[in-house]
Amino acid sequence: MTIAKRPPVSCLLIDLDDTLYQCPEMSGLVSDKIREYMVNKLKIPVEEVQEKCSELYLNFGTTLAGLVASGYTVDFDDWHAEVHGTLPYEKYLRPDPKMKILLDSIPVPKFIFTNADLKHAEICLDLMGLRSCFQGIICFESIMKAAEQNGMVHHNKPVICKPNRQAFELALKEANGAEIATTAFFDDSTRNITSAHRMGIFSVLIGRVGVECASDVQMRSMHELKEHLPWLVEIGDGCPGDDGPVAASPCLAKNEAAEELLEEAHLTALSVRA
Repeated sequence: MTIAKRPPVSCLLIDLDDTLYQCPEMSGLVSDKIREYMVNKLKIPVEEVQEKCSELYLNFGTTLAGLVASGYTVDFDDWHAEVHGTLPYEKYLRPDPKMKILLDSIPVPKFIFTNADLKHAEICLDLMGLRSCFQGIICFESIMKAAEQNGMVHHNKPVICKPNRQAFELALKEANGAEIATTAFFDDSTRNITSAHRMGIFSVLIGRVGVECASDVQMRSMHELKEHLPWLVEIGDGCPGDDGPVAASPCLAKNEAAEELLEEAHLTALSVRA
């Protein structure tokens, strides 16, 4: 699916995990750590964890949001330290110079928009060499701070995150007051993409194509920006970025095993999200 005609885009909101980079092994580790936290810290019976994860994700958008809304007491800093703090980032992420070329060729402000914590986002961006491509990181802490300041956090909704419309509204404000009509949003979650699309945001689903999802464009990887959104990526002839996509991590060698792992990770993400 290629959009040849340029919409009036003046800001990009880009999800981090499974969007800017795709690494099914690391996503699997995160899912394991979430389940371990639920068993070890919240004392949820191990046989109930998977079903509860699915229920919480479907009803609240992330496992953390669902746990807190369901009455569990979760220290947010401790959660993020346990879920992300011990990940072997260096094993999976490496510099991605071709993605940097792609991002730097887009002459509009770009922001990471993730439900994850700031430290996790910073580590990932630094290891990939992409931090300088973004004007800011919109994350769990910044959205929650803004939500509290705007009176959005209450006992029925203790965590504000994607796909909640309020999270998008706060993210747009944080992105220097970006407008719905001139923002493009990239994410691997069909729920997040559908929510943004219904708001009128130009929405690009990453990781899967040909799926039922209210979106403007679907593509397998952010490395396909030039192919699907030629009006957005301004790369001259002879640029190193013309050589084709490069994996952002060792997980993404172009082979059948990697494709199967990636699809499995997407299915797992439907039931376990931080």
